Amino acid sequence: MGRYMSGSQFGVKAGIRVGIFLALTLGFPFIVYGLILATGAGRVGGASGALAVVAGIYLKPVIVLVFLLSLISPCWKRMRSLGLPALLGLLVPFLFLMDAMYLMIIGTHWGVAFSLGVWHVNAPMFAMTALAMLVAMSLAAPPPDGRTPGEHLGIALPLGAIVTGALFVTALLTAGVTYWYVLRIWFMSPADLAAAAGRRGQFSLPLLLANWSTMVKPFVCVAFGATIAFMTFLSRRASSGQTGGGGKTAIHRPLAPSGASAGVAFGKR
Repeated sequence: MGRYMSGSQFGVKAGIRVGIFLALTLGFPFIVYGLILATGAGRVGGASGALAVVAGIYLKPVIVLVFLLSLISPCWKRMRSLGLPALLGLLVPFLFLMDAMYLMIIGTHWGVAFSLGVWHVNAPMFAMTALAMLVAMSLAAPPPDGRTPGEHLGIALPLGAIVTGALFVTALLTAGVTYWYVLRIWFMSPADLAAAAGRRGQFSLPLLLANWSTMVKPFVCVAFGATIAFMTFLSRRASSGQTGGGGKTAIHRPLAPSGASAGVAFGKR
C-alpha cells in the first residue's frame, strides 16, 4: 500500500466504487425482482415478500461490506501520498460504517426495517461527511518541495486533528452505542429481556450518550467539512507556488539562451 497515488487516480477509483454502490442500491429492487422470477416465488402467495425481506437482510449487508472494504486500499494510499498518516484514510469507511443501518435499509423492502426493529433512521450525516472527505482527498495536493504537512497547512493541521477526534467520538457515541444496545437485546433470552424491561434504568446511560451525540452530530460534521475544505484550499495554494504565511509567490527566472542565439544576445545592450 506504499505506492504514490495522485488526486486524479484516487478520484477515479473512489468514484467507480461509489458509483457501483449507488447503482446496486438503486437497482436493488430489480435484483430482488429477478430473484423472484428466477425462483418462481411469485406463484406462491406471500413468498415474494418473504424473499424480498430475506434478500434485504442477507444480500444487502454483503454489498455494503464489500463497498467499505474496497475503500480501504485507495484511501490508505491517498492519505499517505498527501503526507498525512495513512491510518486517517480509514476514517472514510469508518464514517460509512456508522451509517451502515441507513445504507442497508435504503432501497430494500419495508419488511427489512421492520424485521430489524428499525422504526426511524436519521439523515446519513456521517455518510455525507465521508463523501465530502473523498472529494477533499481528490482535490488536495501533497506538500511541495519535500516540506511536511505542518509547514504548508499551518494552524489548519492541529485544528483538523481536534475536529477529527471530535467527529470520531461523536460517531462512536451516536452509532456505536446504538448498535451495541441493539445487539445486546438481540442476544438476550426472553427471560432476560423481560427482566431488563422491568429495570428501566439499565440502558439509560448508553441511550443518554446516544441522544446527546445525535444533537451535536450535525454541528460536528459541518465543522469537519469546513476544516477539510480549508485544508484542501491551503494545500492547493501551496502547490501553486504560494507560501502558507507570507503569501509570496515563487520567482521563476528565465533560462539563459544557448547556442547561436546566445552569441547574438551577448553583444546587445
